[in-house]
Amino acid sequence: MYIQSLQPILVEHSSYLTVQSDKNARLVLKVLDVEGRMAKTMVTSITEGIQQLVLNMSDLGTGCYIINAFAEDVFIKSIRFEKQ
Repeated sequence: MYIQSLQPILVEHSSYLTVQSDKNARLVLKVLDVEGRMAKTMVTSITEGIQQLVLNMSDLGTGCYIINAFAEDVFIKSIRFEKQ
């Protein structure tokens, strides 16, 4: 599984995560604030191919965050974004 992009990086309500996978898998997204506290966890099933996921970020407060992405239990990527 490969995370292609997160758009936009400056988020108001939602953001779009583009994911490419060569098989069906479970994607776990852990959203942390800049102090390392867990702000949100999202779990979704990914099918083979390229998909664009809508991530609802409206429940987060204003500030900088990091998304840590995991395929099953394997770390894939960290992405930083700012919630406005």
